[in-house]
Amino acid sequence: MNTVVLLDIDGTITPPRQPIQEEMVRLLCRLSVPFHVAAGSHLPLLQQQFFHPLFDFGFRGAFDAFVSNGAVHYRADYREGPNLRLVSEFDIRAYLGETDYAFLIQVLSETLDLPEFQTHLPLKIAGERIVYRGSMVNCSPIGRALQELAEAQRNRAMFVEFDRAHQYRERVMTYLKGRLARLIEERDLTITLGGQTSFDIGVLGEDKAKAVKTLIANGAQRVVFLGDALFEGGNDRAIGFLAENWPKDSPVQVEAIQVESWMDTMAKLEAMGFVGKNDA
Repeated sequence: MNTVVLLDIDGTITPPRQPIQEEMVRLLCRLSVPFHVAAGSHLPLLQQQFFHPLFDFGFRGAFDAFVSNGAVHYRADYREGPNLRLVSEFDIRAYLGETDYAFLIQVLSETLDLPEFQTHLPLKIAGERIVYRGSMVNCSPIGRALQELAEAQRNRAMFVEFDRAHQYRERVMTYLKGRLARLIEERDLTITLGGQTSFDIGVLGEDKAKAVKTLIANGAQRVVFLGDALFEGGNDRAIGFLAENWPKDSPVQVEAIQVESWMDTMAKLEAMGFVGKNDA
């Protein structure tokens, strides 16, 4: 059976918002089955986090990369250098049209400015809070720091604790689902959690499940996905839903496995027998 592994990036094969570790790259080089990636972030953020260090640490194979929540497809070929070729893409702004897109951005901005959704000191806002990522719009209440330096990491950690204690993002998303009800109904808009500090506004079908369907169309008979956000509202949930509802009598298999960290991912890949022996 032609088996492939599909991997989320942030929090699954890398620490949150941190570069992939050499230990993980060594494991990817030893996989006995092909791997591909499906990431929530867009390409500029992923270059330093994943694509560049993957080559620097010695990977020299080829794989498919589905970024911007799976809606933008690249073919990555590292055999002679880190080369990315665009295969297909989706643009949420063009899809919605300027009127509905402007309405979406206005609602996001107004929501973040409401008194009940203000973050409090010592939390700081740095960089843009609402970012167009081609296939989706990413909204981070504390903004996106240009560089993930120590201060930004401390601020991120504080927000993560704040979010857990007050279900902040869940409350914002619930409110947005009311304000954006028309676009959700008429234009299949989706709102999902993105990483640890943000949420993503995308379009149904232009998500990570598209990566699974593409791999199957290209000949995969078994797709095993590992991700840290398969829970309800997470940006891996589209794949979880696809796996749960996949026809049981289908000759093709789709599996979705929840992981807790990049180290947990390594352990699960080892346990499933996907890692070959180290020749070193």
